[in-house]
Amino acid sequence: MPLKRLRYTFDYCKGNPLGFLIILVLLGVQGFNNRVIHLIELEYQLPLIILSIIFSILIYGYGLVITKDTIRDGKKLPKIKIKECSICGIKSLIMISIYSSIEGLSLYLISRCFSLPEFQLKFALSHIMQTLRLFYIHNPVSTFEFIICSLIVTYIVAFFMEISLARLADGGSLLGAFNLTSIKRCIDTIGWRHYTSDYTKIMLSITILAYLQYGIDHFKLMNGVVDLTIGLLIFVIEFIGIGKIYKDYKIKKELKRPVEVEID
Repeated sequence: MPLKRLRYTFDYCKGNPLGFLIILVLLGVQGFNNRVIHLIELEYQLPLIILSIIFSILIYGYGLVITKDTIRDGKKLPKIKIKECSICGIKSLIMISIYSSIEGLSLYLISRCFSLPEFQLKFALSHIMQTLRLFYIHNPVSTFEFIICSLIVTYIVAFFMEISLARLADGGSLLGAFNLTSIKRCIDTIGWRHYTSDYTKIMLSITILAYLQYGIDHFKLMNGVVDLTIGLLIFVIEFIGIGKIYKDYKIKKELKRPVEVEID
């Protein structure tokens, strides 16, 4: 259940308050840095863009460390190691960029076919009223077909990308993260139906946090730190979810392995 996942994520973060605080500050500085980039003149943006890339590498690298820790049955946020986060971050950013480009191009082509705006699952769930409004503005049947097609693309790309991230976290190579045949075998072992259910629960958990985040935005005194904290929880819950899915694969793979019997 989504609420159970939220509680687990909260307890997982609570186990290492210092690590949680460090990542919280890093996310806050990253957000501030990105806002400043859009406010200053183009000729002064380069140093801040480089800084933003460095922050992104560390943040996504730590996300992969969380996935690795989850696969190994960790119970709290792992220690932050700059070298490990940097290596994992570079690999994950390259991989996420490629998969996101494939997803973006596919969704763009679908949106052009139906003459509708591109469909992003996280945005659609967290802005449900705008999503529902599509049915009133456009042909309901075409809109429904468009959403189904976009959902299928989003889920398939996410399935392969999450397994790729987990394989990277588990010590796999960057090249192996694009071995689609091997990744499909992983998903077959997990079970497509089980994977779909698990990923949907992750999305619902993120949606609950997103709506909580939007609700807090109306209270300006609470907006800053609490808004950032919820953003961090959203970040953590996704990488924990990736780790749990891959851990399930490894357990099922071990159970399928034939047992060797020694004969005296």
